[in-house]
Amino acid sequence: MAPRRSSRAPSAKPASKVALEPTAPKSQVNGVSKKRAASPERIETAPLKRSKSETEKSENDPPVKPASTRKPRSKTSVAKVPAEPATKKAAKTKLSPVRETQPTPHVQVKPYFNQLPSPPQKQRPGLVPFAWGAGNFGQFGMGADALGEFAKPKKNVWATEQMEDGAFGDDNAGIESVVAGGLHTIFIDERGTIWTCGVNDDAALGRITQDVPDPKNPGSFLSVDDLTAVPHPLQSLVDEGFRAVTAASGDSICAAVSDKGELRVWGSFRVNEGSLGFSNGLKHQFKPVPILELSHKPGDAEKVSSIAAGNNHLLVLTTHGHIYSWGAGEQSQLGRKVLERRKIHGTVPEKVTLGTRLRKATVVGAGAFHSFAVDDKGDVWAWGLNSMGQTGTGYASSEDSVVQLPKKIQKLSKETLGDDVVIQIAGGTHHTLFLLQSGKVYACGRSSSGQLGLPADDPAFKDQVDPDFVSEPVLVPFPDSDDPVVQISCGSHNNSAVTRGGALYSWGQGVQGELGLGDEEEVKTPQIVVRKDGGAWFAAAVSCGGQHSIGLFRSKK
Repeated sequence: MAPRRSSRAPSAKPASKVALEPTAPKSQVNGVSKKRAASPERIETAPLKRSKSETEKSENDPPVKPASTRKPRSKTSVAKVPAEPATKKAAKTKLSPVRETQPTPHVQVKPYFNQLPSPPQKQRPGLVPFAWGAGNFGQFGMGADALGEFAKPKKNVWATEQMEDGAFGDDNAGIESVVAGGLHTIFIDERGTIWTCGVNDDAALGRITQDVPDPKNPGSFLSVDDLTAVPHPLQSLVDEGFRAVTAASGDSICAAVSDKGELRVWGSFRVNEGSLGFSNGLKHQFKPVPILELSHKPGDAEKVSSIAAGNNHLLVLTTHGHIYSWGAGEQSQLGRKVLERRKIHGTVPEKVTLGTRLRKATVVGAGAFHSFAVDDKGDVWAWGLNSMGQTGTGYASSEDSVVQLPKKIQKLSKETLGDDVVIQIAGGTHHTLFLLQSGKVYACGRSSSGQLGLPADDPAFKDQVDPDFVSEPVLVPFPDSDDPVVQISCGSHNNSAVTRGGALYSWGQGVQGELGLGDEEEVKTPQIVVRKDGGAWFAAAVSCGGQHSIGLFRSKK
């Protein structure tokens, strides 16, 4: 697909080295828009390649509330002085100056149920991003000259140059983690700085990219292609000292958590009919903002421990074991009922209950239109769209197509798994993967295009309610059973898994190179993309997006 271009006159391009995020006036707007409302209905054919279309421009920033003119009351009170006789002059009362005291830093006394997120151990050599799939909107982060399709992993040369220049940290530091969204990518470097690239029509990049003045050429603007196809840091988070540790992203909604458990969110939600917005009265949130107020008591402040994102909804797990959800809730993915005429109310975070209010959660996960949690006893709960068995709670008839409230997955219960427990959950459009502590992987949902990684003769395909899906989790076989899986990721219809030994596997359907297996567009069982033994690279992490995948590899040399 041809590169996306700005409709205005050509503008000067920035210098080769990435500068800090420029600021644009509030009245300016972002450019073209791409409508990508995901349909929860069953898809019987291979997904089509997406195209861009132009729509109306939207405001960059939310309206600013006027500063309050009310003066604060002084905390100093003056005692009443008895009236002097009329013959004497009343003495003037001298007031001592009021000294402002700095708020005392919070000290957590009560142990957290779920720990705060902490940066991973640094790897040397530093991790280098590789990309494959479709990058026609700059989501690879490799520049305006790399907007095509890559059928196999391709090294990000821009990132290696930044590593040599020390942009990501000292000692050739690399990328710490990566999240592939719908048509964009989020990178976190070893300093905890977030870098973004790709489509920004619905504010997914967390920064303004349209009509940004070029500081070196007054009267001209920075190239939109360079601002979107080359990763740029979220300077607003850098300025506030936000050390990002983890991030999550859906179609255009994004969130990040710091090492202090602080949450920042940006982007926009969409529903079947189009844009839902970011919140009531605000269509797009172009810069990261705090959105969730948690309890704060002396010696015990609730913070955010982890996050997960579906296509258009977010899940937050707190240090106290509570779950909050918000976004689009048409398929019950929020774990609560949202009235059709009050859809915008879904953009307000509310607590999710796993059966009883006393039950705490340890893990959250999400697919496109479905959600999951693991409780403190090791049981797995699911809710949301189940039209193809993707929640894993079973499917007997059309009445099971939606799981409105959290329901236990019996095949992943403590009684079934024994001492093993689910530690990560990832979902695609109609399927789900579950990673166990032992390194085993289970899958459920749509199977018609190899999404579950099962061979044709797998017992799970016998006596199916529907030949196109498996409604309860089944074990996925991997070629090397002695090399346990340590991380999983799902795209729309494809999957990737990283092992302890540094191998990378891929399976499912990827018509635009999302599998990273060359000309293969559909594979039924996990196939090797990066091998454990030999080769030049060690696979450390992977993330599958809407039509692209990003891996973080470490050189073995």
